[in-house]
Amino acid sequence: MKSPQVERHRLESGNSKAPILVILSALLLSAAIFFLFTKRKLDTANSDAAPAATAASQASTPASPAAPVTVAPPTEPTTIPAPPPPAPPPPPKPQTFGFARPGDLGTQMAKALAGGDLEQAAKMAAMGDPTQEAAAKAILDKIFKEMGYKVGPEDQVKILGQVGNATRLSIPLIKPGETLPSLSLQLDVERDQKTGWKITQFRLPKELETSVAEAMKQITTPAATPGTTTTGQPTAAALAAAGQAGTAMTPAKKGGTPLFVVEEHADALGFASSFVTALLNHDFSTARKVIDASKVPPEKLAGLCIVFEEGEYALKQSKPLIITVASPNVSWVIAQVESESLQQSTEFGVELQRDTEDAPWQVVGLNLSELLSSFSQVAAKLGVPYTPIVQNPKGGESLALYFEYDQAVLHPRAQKQLSIVAEMLKSDSKRKLYITGHTDAMGTDDYNIRLSQGRAKTVKEQLAALGVPPEQVVTEGLGKAVPLSPNQKADGSDDPEGRSRNRRAEIFLDF
Repeated sequence: MKSPQVERHRLESGNSKAPILVILSALLLSAAIFFLFTKRKLDTANSDAAPAATAASQASTPASPAAPVTVAPPTEPTTIPAPPPPAPPPPPKPQTFGFARPGDLGTQMAKALAGGDLEQAAKMAAMGDPTQEAAAKAILDKIFKEMGYKVGPEDQVKILGQVGNATRLSIPLIKPGETLPSLSLQLDVERDQKTGWKITQFRLPKELETSVAEAMKQITTPAATPGTTTTGQPTAAALAAAGQAGTAMTPAKKGGTPLFVVEEHADALGFASSFVTALLNHDFSTARKVIDASKVPPEKLAGLCIVFEEGEYALKQSKPLIITVASPNVSWVIAQVESESLQQSTEFGVELQRDTEDAPWQVVGLNLSELLSSFSQVAAKLGVPYTPIVQNPKGGESLALYFEYDQAVLHPRAQKQLSIVAEMLKSDSKRKLYITGHTDAMGTDDYNIRLSQGRAKTVKEQLAALGVPPEQVVTEGLGKAVPLSPNQKADGSDDPEGRSRNRRAEIFLDF
């Protein structure tokens, strides 16, 4: 007899196998159902394929003679619609240019104008607004074909400076019958991220104002809408009625800015360029005409001409002038200059002002501290002691001419300085010149007075040789009484450099 424990174990073992048997039975049943269903599908597919195979076999057997076929009478032909006319070809894309640098654009424009390719020049002028190409071509035809203007040397194409986002280029222009450039075309160009540099404004000299207006009339026709050209752009008359006369002379660009302008007066950048160019050419007479003498002493202007001449300075090729403050009546310009002989770059400031927007600009301030400081540091390379512009101990600024120790003979470089001063005096016969001679502290007072008088007299004689009437010049010898620098160091020892600054003659014009 089995024990209760054994019997219980047997029953639990049997119960644990029961689920397994159920699962196996279900799997066998599913396989049987799948086999029967799949077999039925195969039988159906084979029975359907049999007639198709029979038909294919009959098609390959030669056909017996066909019975006669009755042909129906012809019917009216069906009308087939005509194909649509071919679409017109797309208009040619406007020529695009890619100028990596503003100077490249100016040079290419000058080449096109010099070579007579005015169509190409017009495309470049209207690159920012192709609707202006016809107007640009008409204007350029008038200037260069009909009036006979020529473009100056390519190496004179230059960058004038920067105002806002625009860089201004200058192309030299030669009048008919002349051989040297006396005018210029000015282009304002801006950088486009997609196409490179492009022209945003074409500035013409005032001498061409009438010619531009006539050129605009040539591109209008009676058939055009009143007040517009045949292309729907405003005529010169419409522009003149809508804007200021003598400024916008062509249809406005997109955004309202005229592509071509002729200005009654140069704007701040153009004015500053002319002024600085006169100084760099040591042309005191031209520069003096545009300064406010009550705010800019002529000595400072003359001294600036002298510094430029002695240092052989020239405007930088890249961004030589930068407008830092621009308002209708006040502008500040930074002029960047460089000297190859001195291996130096420096700058100075020019302050401009005018009473009204229609008035011409005037120079009312010159900030020369940076320029004079840079020049004085390297002046010894030229054999020129110190800067020619000094702050006089008694107040004001004056021109200084320096002398060797115990000498009253002018330094060779002083000849150029005095030629500039002579031009100032000859341009205004009512103005007098006051010259003071100075010495260092070496020697007796009486000796130094005589030496300083001799130095002032030498300057007067040189000016007389340059054509200045003697009655315009007043001289005085002050000896060692008014030094520019100490004659001794702080410890009481001799200061040769300080004494060399005191051996001088000063020229005053503002008394």
